[in-house]
Amino acid sequence: MRGIDSTISAITLNSVHLEGGPSTLSGNVVLAELNEVICSAEKIKIRHGNGYEHYEFIDAPVTPDAAALDDASGPLKLRWVGRTKIAE
Repeated sequence: MRGIDSTISAITLNSVHLEGGPSTLSGNVVLAELNEVICSAEKIKIRHGNGYEHYEFIDAPVTPDAAALDDASGPLKLRWVGRTKIAE
C-alpha cells in the first residue's frame, strides 16, 4: 500500500466500516489489503478502477494515538462523499 500518512497509519492495521460508494468497497474492509490508500485526519481516498473513492470519518477525527483506535465500539466508520477520476 502506498500513500499512507504516517501519523494515522495505525488505522490501516484494523478494519474500517465503509458506508456508501461502490459495492465492492462497502462494509468492513482492511485498508492494508487495498492497492492504494491516501489518508488524512479528515478523509481517506481509495484507488478504485480509474479513480479514487473519497470517504470521510463519521465517528470522530482520527488521532495518531493508537490506543484511541482500539475502542471496543468496533471499527471506525467512514461515509462515501464522492469520486474523482485520475487524469490521463
